[in-house]
Formats: sequence, structure tokens, C-alpha cells
Amino acid sequence: MSVSQETASALVQELFELQRVMRRVLKESTAERELSVVQMSLLSHLASVPARRAKDIGADSGLGASVMSRQLSHLEKLGFIERAPDPEDGRAQLVHITRQGREAVADHLEADTQRLIDRLGALNEHDAAQTRQGLNRLTEIFLTSLGLERMTTCMPQVEPNNPHAPQGSDHQQDSDDSDVRATHTLTTETTHRLEDTVL
Repeated sequence: MSVSQETASALVQELFELQRVMRRVLKESTAERELSVVQMSLLSHLASVPARRAKDIGADSGLGASVMSRQLSHLEKLGFIERAPDPEDGRAQLVHITRQGREAVADHLEADTQRLIDRLGALNEHDAAQTRQGLNRLTEIFLTSLGLERMTTCMPQVEPNNPHAPQGSDHQQDSDDSDVRATHTLTTETTHRLEDTVL
């Protein structure tokens, strides 16, 4: 049986409210961030896929050509991405993330995790895992309806004592996460669905 109109309406309202409040949360940390949410989203995407053409990255992210060009130029100046000729098309270039870019992703995810942990004070491990699963399910439903795939699959998991060490895919984290890992996953999956709301 499909969801009722009443329940769907209430869910949509909650999603809009979550989007609104997450925008405020993210903006509060703007001064502390080297990368904007959009830039972080692009780097996270590049960290989980092979080198890609800019136009393909733009299609996945929903960013316009001019915005995409500006963001990639900034990331290139920081040394977080590099471009190389596409061997299949000499007129095109492939964009790939550098080691420095991967380290920036890990550092920002760790910082975002700590900020969210502070705000989630009363949320226990079980509730955090349930929330993550609910958000994950909604994300999958929306992506399927749009014919899209995730931008940030296999995100690196950050250990408190080793922020640059990947710990496997999201699917390996469902059953036995620590507080930090569960909240980290919630952070990445919530934040990177909002990349088009905070420029």
C-alpha cells in the first residue's frame, strides 16, 4: 500500500524544515571552512570515482556550466584537483582528485563530524543509526525516481586517531559502528544532499 496523502505531506514538510535548519547549521561553520559545501561535495564525489570530464561531473551534481567551471578552477588553484587530456578525446580533459584533495576531504569530514556530534548530544547510537537508515532510504527513493546514482558512494570513514585512513564502504558500517562513525555517516549523507542549497 502506498503512503497516504497526509503522511506524505507531513514528511515533505519535515524534509523542507530539515533543509532549512541544515542550511543554518552549515552557514555557521562557513568562517571555519576552507571549502564550501559545494566544493566539498565535488571533492567527495571525485574521491569515490575515476577521473571524469567536467561536464559529466556537472551533470551528476546539477551545477550549471559556469558554476562548475568556477568551482573546479578554485579547487585546482588549491592543488586539490588536477586535469589531464582525455586519451579518448584530445579536445576534452579529465578531472581527478589529488592526494592533497583526499586529505582535505578527510579533514573536513572529521571537522563536520565533530560539529554534528556536539549538536546531537542526546541522540544515542541506536537512534543515530535509525536516522541514518531512514535518510538513506529516502535518498535512494529520490535518486531512483530521478534516474540518478549517488555522488558520494564509498565515502572514506574517518578514525579519530587517523583522519586520513579509509575504513571501508557505508554498507560495512551498518551493524557495528561507534558513535563517531555512525554520526559521521549521518553527516556526510545529510550534508551532501544539500550541496545545491549553500553556495
